[in-house]
Amino acid sequence: MITKVFPKALRTSVRRTAIAAFLWTHRHEILRWGRSLWEQVVGRSDISPARAARIGRLLFVIAVDDRLRDAKQLRKVSMAGDDVELDVDERWSELPRLVDHVRSVKGVRNVFVNGKAEVAATAVRAAS
Repeated sequence: MITKVFPKALRTSVRRTAIAAFLWTHRHEILRWGRSLWEQVVGRSDISPARAARIGRLLFVIAVDDRLRDAKQLRKVSMAGDDVELDVDERWSELPRLVDHVRSVKGVRNVFVNGKAEVAATAVRAAS
């Protein structure tokens, strides 16, 4: 029925606009996933399906939290063994929440914030 009302060119245009709007709205999350997965999959020679699944699970845990999703302060998440490195703005008020979420992922032993041990995030929590 809708095909008779709207010409194909208009439907295609609306569809493309909707996709573009979705991508723009979630650009920070999409870029974080892209940077993180690129480093883990392409940047390392010791890639395994288990490692890819673990980084995917970690990114998913961050993405399901409304306060962490699409946060421009969190730029990249990377894993080396059981250690997680977060590239994040240390002044971000949600940093303690992020660290708690990351530590809750099975297989994560240590969390580093911008190269420093997770103690930096604990200090941020104590200061606020």
